[in-house]
Amino acid sequence: MSLIILEQLAIMFFVALFGFLLVRLKVLDMYGSQQIANMTTRFVIPIVLMMSFQQEYNSKHLSLLTFALVGSFLIMITRILMVSFLLKSGTKIDRFAVVFSNTALVGIPILLPLLGYEGIFYLSMYIVASGIFQFTYGIWLLSEGKQTVTLRQALANPATIGAFAGLVLYLLRINLPSVIYNGFDKIADISSPLGMILLGGYLARTNLKDIFLVKKNYWTVLVRLILTPLVGLIMIWLLPIQDESVLLVLSIANCTPTAVNTAMFSQIYGGDYEYGARLIVLASILAMISMPIMITLSNFVLSIN
Repeated sequence: MSLIILEQLAIMFFVALFGFLLVRLKVLDMYGSQQIANMTTRFVIPIVLMMSFQQEYNSKHLSLLTFALVGSFLIMITRILMVSFLLKSGTKIDRFAVVFSNTALVGIPILLPLLGYEGIFYLSMYIVASGIFQFTYGIWLLSEGKQTVTLRQALANPATIGAFAGLVLYLLRINLPSVIYNGFDKIADISSPLGMILLGGYLARTNLKDIFLVKKNYWTVLVRLILTPLVGLIMIWLLPIQDESVLLVLSIANCTPTAVNTAMFSQIYGGDYEYGARLIVLASILAMISMPIMITLSNFVLSIN
């Protein structure tokens, strides 16, 4: 499993290099990157989540979905508490970078070869929980309380809408026609490449010295990739979950690197966009080492075969 994960990360890194070249060759500019980011966040990821619910109804799966949602909320809340004392001297962007991870764009391509859409079915709960917190706590944090946060923002974000639409179809036991299903399936396939192209673009626009030679960056990334996943693993272990698929999904979501939204939200709601991009790049590169280690540890602790 660790070899599969490492291979997927290597493939994603290769695609990111393609994005790097597109920017350096001036094929892709900042405006184009913003359009790709909006398309991916607002349409592609919600389609992936909706598609994960296109499977045969099973009451057991529905109860496991609830456990996945509870586990996801506990991990998010734990991270918010941890950054309050581990990053006392850190900026608001450091805290955002630790709390929110690149679960959709990194977790989906890893889980699809391992569990298929069943894995995304459970992962959707983590993405929904993360979306709710990003559009509430995340906006409040980056805007320093100046931006009004509403319940509508929390529940009407694209990820939640996609998962809710899929859940409705699942509960009503409605299967999409084959043409529509296959079309959406093709759209879902581009979610990870688009995200990695964006990441490569961030790398191309950032001074490499500012990424690798600033000691402060490494502490934030250490908290993101090692310390919070270790505490998150304890939270998963304490939950009464026996299903290995749910445990594996939570374990992978728990150790994914910093969210691409760290840069996007910083640009929108106030903050150093370039600093956020540097944290994303550093965390994504070091995750190629940390993720296989953390997932192997999770498999041992949680007795996942």
